[in-house]
Amino acid sequence: MKIGYMPDTHGGPYEQPEPSREAAAKFCDQLLNEGIAAEQAGFDGIFLPERHHRTETMFPPPLIMMAAYAVRTQHVDIGTFVLQPPYYNPMHLAEDVAMIDLMSKGRVILGVGLGYHPDYFRLFNEPYNQRFSRFEESVELLRKAWSSHERFSYHGKRLHFDDVLLTPKPYQLGGPPLWIGAAYDEAIKRAGRLGDAWGILPFWEPMEKLRAQANLYREHATAAGRKPYVVLMRDGWVAPTRKEAEAIFGPLWVQEMLFYYRWKLLSSNDEFQSEADFTVDKLRKYLVMGSPQDCIEQLQMWVDVAGADYIIMRFRLPLGPSPERVIECIKQFGAEVIPHFKK
Repeated sequence: MKIGYMPDTHGGPYEQPEPSREAAAKFCDQLLNEGIAAEQAGFDGIFLPERHHRTETMFPPPLIMMAAYAVRTQHVDIGTFVLQPPYYNPMHLAEDVAMIDLMSKGRVILGVGLGYHPDYFRLFNEPYNQRFSRFEESVELLRKAWSSHERFSYHGKRLHFDDVLLTPKPYQLGGPPLWIGAAYDEAIKRAGRLGDAWGILPFWEPMEKLRAQANLYREHATAAGRKPYVVLMRDGWVAPTRKEAEAIFGPLWVQEMLFYYRWKLLSSNDEFQSEADFTVDKLRKYLVMGSPQDCIEQLQMWVDVAGADYIIMRFRLPLGPSPERVIECIKQFGAEVIPHFKK
């Protein structure tokens, strides 16, 4: 199993004032430093989300920071979790990703998804209601652009190209792996049919539901002639003691979950009937949080539930912790948790 790290692109509270140029530049340094620290600590990969049109998102385009990681790291995977192709020109996206793959000597993984936020599409003046067809056509075009050594034309329902050739090609033959993020049954089936992996961030999904989703994905990947590969993202924190870890990270995750709950962005969960139910005690089982031994046991539990091949950890949320504490967490996780899974 591999373990990656996500340097989150939120640099402040939701709906904060527009950041100053000094604050935005400082956050660029923070993201770069977290990625470098993750490689030095022994993580297998660095993965960035994609968000736009929000003042708390202080580094919106993931590909630019991926290029910085490509030249400042040596061996970690460099990826997105996830980028939304429906509001990109797919040939332009294919070209940018190919260049980062060349810069990194073949370390790019492109995690992709439909995109759920109408504001992102509005920002780029792309049609939100066409995202399903544009997604599938974009995936097809990316692979064709990365593999075809002859000029080609493409005419789909939404996308049209005549007599095009992508050059140079990515470092990886045929292009980087395409991991597809999906949370609902039809999307999970699509990930099995089209993707090189299925990616999921199950905020508070019951374990049995996650296990069923993983089985559904494997069934459809196998039917499509693809080797199943499960990528699971988890939030959490490691500290010398569980009490310390929960004191630092627990209240922050409660506030994060309340944000999603208030905006009705979470699936239903019978344990949470009102905001009063959102406590560290009730939410801790959905995290990887505690002492190093606690984190080892919790990681192993999630591996067993989903059959995860790759787990991506996130240690920072919009409200914190501080950059200094995050770097210390990265170092401790690398020194005392990751080695257990490398034996």
